[in-house]
Amino acid sequence: MAVRLTDKIHEFYDWLEKLGKRREALLVCGFFAVLVFGVVIVTGTLTSGFHLVDDWELAQYVDWMTLEHRSLWECLKEDLGFDLTLRFRPLYYINRVLMAYVFGINLTAMSVVKAAEIVVALTALYYCARQMKCNMVYAALFSMTVMVGYQSAVWWKLGPQESYDIMMFAVGFFFLLKWLSTGRRGYAFASFGALFLMSVYKEPFILLLPFVGLYVLYAQMQGQKATVASLCAAVRRRLPYLLAIGILFVVEMFIIVFVVGTNNYSYVGLDESITMEQYVQIWGNAAHGNLKWYMRFGVLMGLILLTYWEQTKKLGWEILLAAAVIVPQCVTYSKTALEERYILPCVLGYAFFFVIVGCNFRPLSGKRRIAYMLCLLLMLAAHGRVTLREARYFAYRGESIKTMMERTLDLVSGTDKKVLSCFHPNLEGNRTMYYWFRLHGYDEIFYWDEEERKIDRSFGPRENERADFSDIDVVVMYNQEDRHWCYEPSLNLTDFTEYNCGTITMYVRNE
Repeated sequence: MAVRLTDKIHEFYDWLEKLGKRREALLVCGFFAVLVFGVVIVTGTLTSGFHLVDDWELAQYVDWMTLEHRSLWECLKEDLGFDLTLRFRPLYYINRVLMAYVFGINLTAMSVVKAAEIVVALTALYYCARQMKCNMVYAALFSMTVMVGYQSAVWWKLGPQESYDIMMFAVGFFFLLKWLSTGRRGYAFASFGALFLMSVYKEPFILLLPFVGLYVLYAQMQGQKATVASLCAAVRRRLPYLLAIGILFVVEMFIIVFVVGTNNYSYVGLDESITMEQYVQIWGNAAHGNLKWYMRFGVLMGLILLTYWEQTKKLGWEILLAAAVIVPQCVTYSKTALEERYILPCVLGYAFFFVIVGCNFRPLSGKRRIAYMLCLLLMLAAHGRVTLREARYFAYRGESIKTMMERTLDLVSGTDKKVLSCFHPNLEGNRTMYYWFRLHGYDEIFYWDEEERKIDRSFGPRENERADFSDIDVVVMYNQEDRHWCYEPSLNLTDFTEYNCGTITMYVRNE
């Protein structure tokens, strides 16, 4: 039975490999486009509108440009100047401001752009695997192992930077592989350009640059023993590219450490105030949460490879390359562990070893190869289920927020009624309320601080203006269906009528 199944699999592989390059490209691009746009359209994330995180920035830029009449250059200058006092991600804010300049607060159009980035990323990752001698099935498995799972939040969330960065890494790495195989310098320049854009978009992706350098040496050392002489020869042959990547890495790390500073990176590195027991608990929770399928199937696949112990011992270079991706990311996120979008780019190392290396591991055959492939497919199926579940929740949450804001606007538009936003300590939620309502011609939003038990404006030119609860006509807050919920505001709402809006609850004062 196993022999028949293996024969059928080989026949399918042979049929795929006989497709021409043009048909393969059409098939692959079409498949990934249908996959990504199918998910975001069917689940509703594409049209889910504002969420009470990140999206407020887009509304803020439109506010600056339309209500405050600032020029595009003024917006770029202010945001870049502010961000460089906190982080090092200049291209991210250039992109954000330009998106708001082009699309306004049309988040559906921005979501289409985001989904297109994911299609490009999936396709580029696929062709990276093809360049690394994978067949079509293994290449697709590699691409989807990287992009499908809890990290699929980057398919629809407009704030996270990982979608653009993983796209640029995949494009840059593809051009690197083309350069290594053809020797054409144009590919080397294109690779460096894409990796540069990646590195100035979000800081953790800078840590992929050493992996790139190591991979150049690995490709150059194929079929040779790793001696000092052979390594030096490999470095000399690829010195200009290695030097460029090295200088880029050193300069950007210098800027982060000595110019921007690391105090604003609360998730970075080790912390003396956190005990080893707490670190174990944090990573244990991640191993049973967002990382559980990688951990469980990784153990099974690792055990299968270890049954070929003598051959597995020869995978030193491959293990080093995987570790060059995984270890820096785990150290970076040591305080919080890896979850949701932060799984990117760490999962690149995991997928490189278990898909690229594992599937091309020559000794792997027979029932053990079938078991290994079954592990990859079951892991992908589990992550596919996660993706759909997370997408549905995101869409439901967005529809809840949209319903709340539109109902509230209908109630207060053209009146002097006051709205109380109770999303503190989520300041992004409160900022979303401030800018969205300002853009819709209403500016009587107040904010509740549970700790200080005060009501004030918090934002804008009248931020210190206070109000009494007796002046409030509409109250909005999270309920326990929302993942940001953390408390019930200590307000007397007996004179209000409650309206449920999914993950948000409205209270309207009785007339």
